Amino acid sequence: MGLVAVAGATVIRCLGITWRIDVYGESFLDDARRHAPNIVFAFWHDRLLPMAYTHRNQQVVILASRHRDGEMLGRTIRLLGFGHVRGSSTRGGGRAVAEMCDRLRAGLDVGLTVDGPRGPRHVAKPGAVGIARLTGAAIIPVTSGSRRHRTFASWDRFQLPAPFTRVAVRYGPPIVVAPEADRDGIEAARRALERTLGAITEEADRDAAR
Repeated sequence: MGLVAVAGATVIRCLGITWRIDVYGESFLDDARRHAPNIVFAFWHDRLLPMAYTHRNQQVVILASRHRDGEMLGRTIRLLGFGHVRGSSTRGGGRAVAEMCDRLRAGLDVGLTVDGPRGPRHVAKPGAVGIARLTGAAIIPVTSGSRRHRTFASWDRFQLPAPFTRVAVRYGPPIVVAPEADRDGIEAARRALERTLGAITEEADRDAAR
């Protein structure tokens, strides 16, 4: 498994060097940091690969599942300069959520695939919202699009951008969750996150296709 992780990290670095990357919505990061020093990045599982390159070595801690594919992802992203917390934000993952909150309070950003680890595809789970409510950090939706890519026959239709293609990385406006938010408030924030990620993913696809 170690050799596979090394190979995966090497492929990401080599692909990333060739991509023509445009970044949109960076001002939203400043908006989020004015609310709180650190950020909860939220993204779709199928669009994570470009962010593994663009956000490497930036003190971001990623939540990855305890499944075999999650462990492989964890080993790979550690080689790219990310931190790694094992577990799920929704399936008995109280300990994982607590650890992500601790990392935020220690001055790090965190990130998670809000429709992972097994879907449904592009349906946001409430984990990111819960972390934001507990810590006061703002959620930043982030996604990617690519002009040319391979789409895998997996549950998420994972996209692998081709070498030398145009890649768009797009941030959405921050989502703030009140610490006193009740179940209805949490659900409203979850829906807002899902809608925003859907909208900026469509925009990123158009950006990359120009």
